[in-house]
Order: sequence, then C-alpha cells, then structure tokens
Amino acid sequence: MTHDISIKHEAIQLRKAGYSLKEIAHKLHIAKSSSSLWLRDVHVPKTGQQRMVQHKELNRYKMSQKWKRVREARYKANYKIAQDTLQNLPMTSRDMAKTICAILFWAEGNKNFSHIRFTNSDPIMVVTFLKYFRHAYDIDEAKLRACIHLHEYHDTIKTHAYWSEITGIPLRKFRKAYLKPHTGIRKKAHYEGCITIYYFNSSIAHELEALYNAVSSI
Repeated sequence: MTHDISIKHEAIQLRKAGYSLKEIAHKLHIAKSSSSLWLRDVHVPKTGQQRMVQHKELNRYKMSQKWKRVREARYKANYKIAQDTLQNLPMTSRDMAKTICAILFWAEGNKNFSHIRFTNSDPIMVVTFLKYFRHAYDIDEAKLRACIHLHEYHDTIKTHAYWSEITGIPLRKFRKAYLKPHTGIRKKAHYEGCITIYYFNSSIAHELEALYNAVSSI
C-alpha cells in the first residue's frame, strides 16, 4: 500500500520525539512493519530518548542501533569479499553475460522455450537480467514486451511508469495489467507488483536452457 508522504513525515517526527514503533503504527493506523521499515535509519535525539526512558523503550532502541551497526559492518565486509571475487572474473565478456542470464532464467524464467519469459518483483533482479541479456545478445528492442501483475489497490498508471523507467521498455510495449483480487488482509509496503518480460526468440531460449544445464553438470 502506498501511503501519503505526509504520513511518513509524521511518523519520522513521532520517532524523533521518542515514540515506539508500536505507538506510531497505532497512532497513524499503519502496519508496524511499515513503521519499522520507514524509521530504521532515523536517529532519536536526546530529547526523544528522555521520553523513551519514561516509557521503558530506550534500552530496546539502543540495542536495535547496536545490531544495526553490527549488520552494517558485516555487510561491508562481505561486500568487500564479493568485490575482490568479481575482480578476477571476466564480467564484461559476452560469455559471462550469457552465463549470468542463463542462471537467472533458470530460476525465474518460463520452461517451454518457445520464447523468453522472465518474471520477478525485485527491480534489482529485473534490471540485472535485462542488463546481461542486452549485453549477451544483439536483441531487437522493439520485440521486448512486458506485463505487470498488480493487486487491485495499486495505481496502474504510476506502476506502469515505474516499471517502464526501471526496464527501459516503452509504455506502448506493456500489455494490459493483470489485476489480482485482494483479500484485504494484508498490503505490502513498497510493493510495486510483479513484472513479466517477454522476448520472442526460441533460439535464445534454447541456448539459455543448454547453458544452465551445462552449469549444473560442471
């Protein structure tokens, strides 16, 4: 669910004033998961911490900040290892691009091989697949198609614009969105639906199939 920016701003102000995540969620009628996501990087000044002392929230806040620093340090260390590993690989070669494409297609692609169909809701994964797909093959951009799967509460115009910008596929190449009925039980914060990328070329589809099968047999 997309919330008005004013609600997020109010949540930040309440957090700085020392309100707990649970209090903020209740006060603003939002999910606690939303308040946690919005406010995880908000620093609570001493004036806010004084309120936390009164409501026995300060220790919890300090512990969350401690674990945040631990996670950030761990991530930085692992990211450095990853960078060192990738420096020794031919990431810009077409063969490597095809291999990465094949593995992503193996995980999130269709398996009838008459065409390429790649589906995911993670914009980073979608961008990565298209980046290597475009690098690996001399594709005809005009043949790319897309379709988004949304819940009924989404704004289809905004979501189409979002995915068009993410993928570099013009809006005119998007099929009519598929709207999934919503139960009303739960709305995902910052969820922009799921996108399917189409490219009709059976030869490339079969090549990707052969590549990921070859990878699995090494």
